[in-house]
Amino acid sequence: MKTGDVRTGGAVERDAIEVWDEFCDLLKQAGRLLERDDLGLTDFDRGEGLRYLARLAGVGLESFLENQGPRRPGFRRLPPHAGFGLDNPDNVYMSAGVDPTLEYRISGSRGTISYLSFAAQNQNYAKADRITGGAGHLNDEDLDIAPDGTFELIASQEPHPGNWLRLAPDSSMVLVRQTFMDPASEVAADLRIECLAPPPPPPRLDPDAVRNQLLGGAMYAIGASSWFADWVAPWREAPNTMHAPDPEHHRLVGGDPNIVFRLGYWSLAADEQLVIEVTPPECDYWNFQLANIWTECLDKRYEPISVNKHSATYEPDGSVRIVVAHEDPGEPNWISTTGHAHGIMGLRWVRAQSFPMPECRLERTR
Repeated sequence: MKTGDVRTGGAVERDAIEVWDEFCDLLKQAGRLLERDDLGLTDFDRGEGLRYLARLAGVGLESFLENQGPRRPGFRRLPPHAGFGLDNPDNVYMSAGVDPTLEYRISGSRGTISYLSFAAQNQNYAKADRITGGAGHLNDEDLDIAPDGTFELIASQEPHPGNWLRLAPDSSMVLVRQTFMDPASEVAADLRIECLAPPPPPPRLDPDAVRNQLLGGAMYAIGASSWFADWVAPWREAPNTMHAPDPEHHRLVGGDPNIVFRLGYWSLAADEQLVIEVTPPECDYWNFQLANIWTECLDKRYEPISVNKHSATYEPDGSVRIVVAHEDPGEPNWISTTGHAHGIMGLRWVRAQSFPMPECRLERTR
């Protein structure tokens, strides 16, 4: 099926139906995730899993179908309820597809957010076996920013004077993290990206390209869901504890080198709560959050599912006591399970002077 195909309508129609069937058959494979026996899945989890797979397919299709190509890039914001991989509830994530053989200018204003970073990545979960991790990283402290808060940087393979983000030969995207410690008082960054090579005429729809884009979206859902399930499944062997993650995995998923994690799997009976105690180090930002077994951040709209450096209540000695419980225990720093019996928990230290391991203790509530 080619652009400008002059075959009879019936032949083209049959091709289109075959493509749609191919896409649907491929997407069905993502459902095998719900059969895994190493995640302790409940009916509740599988219900969320259906939604999770649909969201991943949506993210993949948005990326592949609506992308105008690396010569006409634009930052796309990850929808608030389409995060995965233990997405930070305090973050706004944006990305733009790039061609590493080209050069790009990113410009705008820094705003007043707690943390702003740029990462050149090869993070196409449609080809999960080929993910090689991040290349260059820049954060707001690395940038030369004008007194009025504006800046620009060049993203390219070849070094560039001034603000430069290094692209690797296999970089496929630039990821932006904006971290809000106090959204009510902070101003977001305002960012643009442009390719420095002259753009070609706007592309016309290519039916063959649409096939590849559909299949890419389906493979994205399969690859991302499998990748993160494999990541967290071993954590169930040590419930209600936290650990330092594998640095290689952190690198492969394009982890920011200025962010250090403490991660774990939590599981609570109806009459249990998990107490996490830690003394935060000197740092620009920290947060603790819960996620479901699929690594999706819990819904922050109605209940407290995270706490950060600004919102936490501190003990007189500077430590923090966080209580994960099904119901409000009447204590500061309550984190709601929002009806979940188990899931994933994570703590981030950003630009910290040390990286303490939290102490976790299971308690009866009655």
